Amino acid sequence: MPIPRHVTRRQFLASAAALSLAPQLEQFVRRAPPQHVLVVGGGLAGLCTAYELQRLGHTVTVVEATSRPGGRVRTMRDRLAPGLRVEAGAEQIPAAHTITQHYARELGLTLLPSATDGQSLYFVRGQRVLETAGATWPYTFNEDERNLGLGGLWRKYIAPDIERAAVSGFPDHTPQALAPYDAHTLGSWLRERGESADAAALLAVGFGTDFSSAAAFLLHVLNSRGAGTAYSVDGGNDRLPAAFAQRVDIRYDHPVVAIRQDDRGVDVTVDRPGARQVLHADRVVCCLPCPVIGRILDDARVSDQKRQAIREQNYSHTVKVFLQTRTRFWRRAGLNGFVESDLPIERLTPDPGTDVDARGALAAYPIGPFASVLERADERERVAMALEQAAQMLPDIRGEFEGGFAHCWGLEPWQGGAFALHTPGQIRFLDVLAAAEGRIHFAGEHTSPWTGWMQGALESARRVVREING
Repeated sequence: MPIPRHVTRRQFLASAAALSLAPQLEQFVRRAPPQHVLVVGGGLAGLCTAYELQRLGHTVTVVEATSRPGGRVRTMRDRLAPGLRVEAGAEQIPAAHTITQHYARELGLTLLPSATDGQSLYFVRGQRVLETAGATWPYTFNEDERNLGLGGLWRKYIAPDIERAAVSGFPDHTPQALAPYDAHTLGSWLRERGESADAAALLAVGFGTDFSSAAAFLLHVLNSRGAGTAYSVDGGNDRLPAAFAQRVDIRYDHPVVAIRQDDRGVDVTVDRPGARQVLHADRVVCCLPCPVIGRILDDARVSDQKRQAIREQNYSHTVKVFLQTRTRFWRRAGLNGFVESDLPIERLTPDPGTDVDARGALAAYPIGPFASVLERADERERVAMALEQAAQMLPDIRGEFEGGFAHCWGLEPWQGGAFALHTPGQIRFLDVLAAAEGRIHFAGEHTSPWTGWMQGALESARRVVREING
């Protein structure tokens, strides 16, 4: 998910990081006889599950439908100038994401701090606004809000509830901690608290007021704490799943079409070229995103509650449109490349490079309704729409633009979306989706309080390891 970029908000996130820093990760010790485990899905959740169970002496096989590991962790290089890379999926690792940092370092990878120099920019109601103290916003606030500024609005309307949720159950009892916010969209929740419509619009820039729940927004902010210091993997974030994959038994091009269980074990049917094959195991870990589970669990003896959650869980169809530029011209202007906007594409994020005079790339990055518009367009139209809106935010891009392409997560046949994004009434799905059903266990960011992040995939994997290990 995108990291909030407001200065005052970022300062809050950085200062709050200490509240959520995890202690040293638990060292697993096997407490049960060794078992044969099949892991369905070779994303981070499946790879980490296999890695830890294998180290405990269990026999583990990962079956992956595609020809590469990593799922929604995907670094793009081939369609860009040599040496340039962008992240189609997961971009950054906030300071509070200690599980992700742990595995990167354990697997011998280097974490690079994200560049924080330069100013972030807003483009709202047709105006460019630098996120500085005393900024003039093109909004009409009520009398109580007029002199607060963005930081004051954040402290008045958002920060107290973030702190309340942090001490009342996040991350161990997240649905309970966020239940008071689950019935509302973000916009309706803000307005019911007495906030003006314009103040609500400003605080919701980059997230939207009406397409997800207030609980989802607060969960995103909780997950983003420590964003003032964030990291990425040197060489590309896809090096993390690649490092896991080198250490586990993974079979590519093995799409699963059915999972069945009885009291003795679990059968997994895979659709191999020319013939289907049935694999047997003591336990199965399902790491597939909800949109692609489909009928795989029809004969798996899972609860009606689980089926409902899988069927109804909302996902963002995030599209990233990458715009390659002749130089990183935004840095020459003292900007860091992060722009939050009320335009349909919502935001721009920069590639990780810092050389001003070298080629760079900006990603238009909508997570809301405009993603569906981009899905229906062809590649040329996607790039043209993103470039036109990017030029409103950063006019110099017109003279710097060299070419572009898009990645549509909602159109990926084995993903069906970029991440779980709860709509009103869905925060309770976290516990439902995470619960084991007999011999079938469930992992993935959609089952974790760290929803939408690599941390969520890895945290869920460690939960499943504890379930199987006894």
